[in-house]
Amino acid sequence: MKPKVKRITHLVKLKNPTKRKQTEWREAQRAYADCINACIPRLIAGETLSSANVEANLKSAIRNEAIQRAKKAVSDYQSGSAKKVPVFKSRLPININNQNWDTKQKNGRWYIGFVVSSKKKYIPVEENDFVKHYFSFFEPNIVKQTKQVKNRRTGEWTEKHVRSDINRAFRCTIQLLRKGESWYLAIPVEVACPLSTLSILPRTSIGIDLGLRHLAVVSEPVSGKRQFFSGKEVGYIRRHYRSLRRSLGKKKALRAIMRLGHKESRWMKDYNRKLARQIVDFALQFDRPVIKMENLGNIRETCHTTNRADRILHSWSFYQLQQCIVEQAEKYHVQVLFVDPRYTSQMCHVCKHIDKKNRHRDRFHCQKCGHNNHADQNAARNIALCTSLAV
Repeated sequence: MKPKVKRITHLVKLKNPTKRKQTEWREAQRAYADCINACIPRLIAGETLSSANVEANLKSAIRNEAIQRAKKAVSDYQSGSAKKVPVFKSRLPININNQNWDTKQKNGRWYIGFVVSSKKKYIPVEENDFVKHYFSFFEPNIVKQTKQVKNRRTGEWTEKHVRSDINRAFRCTIQLLRKGESWYLAIPVEVACPLSTLSILPRTSIGIDLGLRHLAVVSEPVSGKRQFFSGKEVGYIRRHYRSLRRSLGKKKALRAIMRLGHKESRWMKDYNRKLARQIVDFALQFDRPVIKMENLGNIRETCHTTNRADRILHSWSFYQLQQCIVEQAEKYHVQVLFVDPRYTSQMCHVCKHIDKKNRHRDRFHCQKCGHNNHADQNAARNIALCTSLAV
């Protein structure tokens, strides 16, 4: 059985680029967006485009990427996938194909070089686990190879010696993008996780209970280690955004309300990503961990509450949080399973007795064996010990 392969994108921050370089990249972003916008009507008119007949202050490889982006936009519009032809803005990330970037290490520090509008220059990056583990695979590895080439006139085959970069296959198309005043490169890698072999080895089960008062409670039942992630900060910030929306609740303020909603969505996604990383870090302290979570399709129906703070948390994106956990886990080859959610909050993890009376708010008291625990921690342990997968 072939291993499961999934493409994971990592953000790498460029370290202290000069003001001149940042100005060059901003101008390149504008030129890239303008180039795409100019190509779209020409493609709709049936014109054939290439880097030779498209003018822009960009390298030919970047112009080709702009043409491909424009072709995708036209294709989506003509097939009905998009209702209208998009207009690309000046902050659009720039695509850079695998032939026009690589990495190198100098004096123990990693650099990345790429081409946009001028010749390739190497920029230092802020080092993290991804940089330390993967950047060596992106370095050029030039080898001499012999290829058989056929002469078109005579039909004879001759040997030709060529130099090729065998590490190019590891490099995918990356994106140069800006967030605030910082610049990043979005670098995708393909991660293989042979799931068929994981069940043979003993695993350490980590249970995650997602809820409202505590966004996540993580527990490993054998060692007894657990970690609580409170929802108080989330509730406070979301109440703040709700108050701002109410103060702007007029027709003339609709654009401001939409901008505020986009800002809140970005904050929510960033918070979920950081929380997911903390959860995976907890799991990585154990030998061969496997993360187990409930199928939360009915989380809002099972959480009966009239508390105003809880109503605000009801709109939290638990599905997005689960996807962030899956994405972070795959980076470290940690398996994630979704288990049957039935009775995890009512069952005692010690004696397995199930009773609705066992739980009262955030406290769990077993009516049979007398076991006392925090209700969410008991649920997390039940999830970790669960062997029934969700269907």
